[in-house]
Amino acid sequence: MAVSEQDRKEIAAVIEQYRRGFAEMNVEMLKGIWDQNYENISYIAQEKVQAVRGWTEVVQYYNHVAGLLERVTSMTIDDLSLDVFGDVAYAFCVFHFEGEMVGQSQPHIADGRNTFILHRKSGTWKVIHYHESAPGPLP
Repeated sequence: MAVSEQDRKEIAAVIEQYRRGFAEMNVEMLKGIWDQNYENISYIAQEKVQAVRGWTEVVQYYNHVAGLLERVTSMTIDDLSLDVFGDVAYAFCVFHFEGEMVGQSQPHIADGRNTFILHRKSGTWKVIHYHESAPGPLP
């Protein structure tokens, strides 16, 4: 099934909102990409051993991360690909993040790969699952 141009634009806008949310360290913007009422929300952050599960834990995670950062200097997204299966979609991208941690003299730099699972709710695409992993070793 071909992805409609409208779905492609709308899903890409969700991913851009995610990017901007981290670039500006705007917790409200980050929260806005999620279906807050979905029962099985899961957020897999590469630095955490356990999955973040449920809306309350996602909010706590974002607030915790925001409290660790003095400022963000770069957040980029590349290699976006996506597909749609009716009212469910996935998106994959790679990211590069740079920021300054509170009380640290060295910059915090992170690179990773992201997979988002979204569903269409009342005509709007919302994230229900996020998985982040570190890039693999170079060949």
